[in-house]
Amino acid sequence: MVDFLDNVCIDSMSVRINRRVLDKCSTNLQVLEKTIDKAKEQDTKKLKEEYYRLVEGLKDATVARETDIVLANPILPDEILQEAIPGSIRNAEHFVFFLKKLVEYLKMRLRVQHVVQESPAGFLKDIYGKICIDRKPLRFCAERLSCLIKTLEIPDISDLSPLVLMSHFATLISTYTKGFTVIIEPFDEKSPTVSNPILHLACLDSSIAIKPVFDRFQTVVITSGTLSPLDMYPKILDFHPTLMSSFTMTLARQCLLPMIVSKGNDQVAISSKYETREDIAVIRNYGSLLIEMASIVPDGMVCFFTSYLYMDNVVASWYDQGIIDQLLKYKLLFIETQDSAETSLALFSYIKACENGRGAVLLSVARGKVSEGVDFDHHLGRAVLMFGIPYVYTQSKILRARLEYLRDQFQIKENDFLTFDAMRHAAQCVGRVIRGKTDYGIMVFADKVS
Repeated sequence: MVDFLDNVCIDSMSVRINRRVLDKCSTNLQVLEKTIDKAKEQDTKKLKEEYYRLVEGLKDATVARETDIVLANPILPDEILQEAIPGSIRNAEHFVFFLKKLVEYLKMRLRVQHVVQESPAGFLKDIYGKICIDRKPLRFCAERLSCLIKTLEIPDISDLSPLVLMSHFATLISTYTKGFTVIIEPFDEKSPTVSNPILHLACLDSSIAIKPVFDRFQTVVITSGTLSPLDMYPKILDFHPTLMSSFTMTLARQCLLPMIVSKGNDQVAISSKYETREDIAVIRNYGSLLIEMASIVPDGMVCFFTSYLYMDNVVASWYDQGIIDQLLKYKLLFIETQDSAETSLALFSYIKACENGRGAVLLSVARGKVSEGVDFDHHLGRAVLMFGIPYVYTQSKILRARLEYLRDQFQIKENDFLTFDAMRHAAQCVGRVIRGKTDYGIMVFADKVS
């Protein structure tokens, strides 16, 4: 999505590896070994031809990049494509042995008791010191594995996706020294009490992924309904626009009603700030607002919370306060969860309730599945409520690293970026309601104005 182009670029260049992925890599390597042995018995010529092709270098990859509209991922600088694949990994069996060493090293790195953060250069120094793997063969891991899979004519490469992921990790960490960081955490943020070590290769610079697009095409147009403020995108994507324009909506009639609700009926300020989010009065006022809206708004209503955890806490409190029982007098209630199947069923039931005239309320989460991919046009969304401003979780180690990088490289202040990110997510959420010129709806921002 263009609104989150920087996030898409960063995600495309970031890699997340856990113990389960590495165990699957070991299984993939056993399959590759057997396939290579079988190929040697049946057609040794095929493997020899591949070897000689690799000696000549990555000419095919260079030609493909110049002629194919699909850009390579991971993105390799052109100077690397002019080199030949190192001799130590040209032979198929040698390459598999090389990957086995890499897998065992990564398993060893995941044995951590506390968070470890280091630069790509520090990671490369450690891997060379411990198992004598040099930077150069790592850089060619992705291309070498791709060549091997094509040579062996493996029909379903999705089975090898963990190994492909690891090869991308090896190529990226050895290619880019700037704009990346390595973070090893002993547990997942979603379950901090369960040991589940994760290795993140986090891309911090979205301009790395978008640069080949700008280099290749003479004209690139970036357009969306929620690209605001415009001046932030040239900074974080590191380009100089020749033209920037913002156009207002042309409405034939008054079909939008944006509202800011900063206080409840008891005049208590409502906010989703961390300091007040456990306040019973704030939660009660959010519930009262929802009931009042549900009693007068026809058909469907969509509500967005700042996080799944906050939504769960609020809904639990609403049950205790009797708010849910009052809400069900007017509309049915459906809730988005982190489970895709459950969310799909909730959406189906919500649409059905709106279609038959019963009306429904859907509780969702900003940055969730519903906020970025579902249109609530016409009767499916006559009102949208934002319970708080969806600021991103700022204690994330990856986010902290990115904020520091943006500050040092692009002079973007932390608060400026966080506010920009929250506002575009809020715009994305409320924009789910108005999907055409004939549509109409109410947009309610329930948070006190700072």
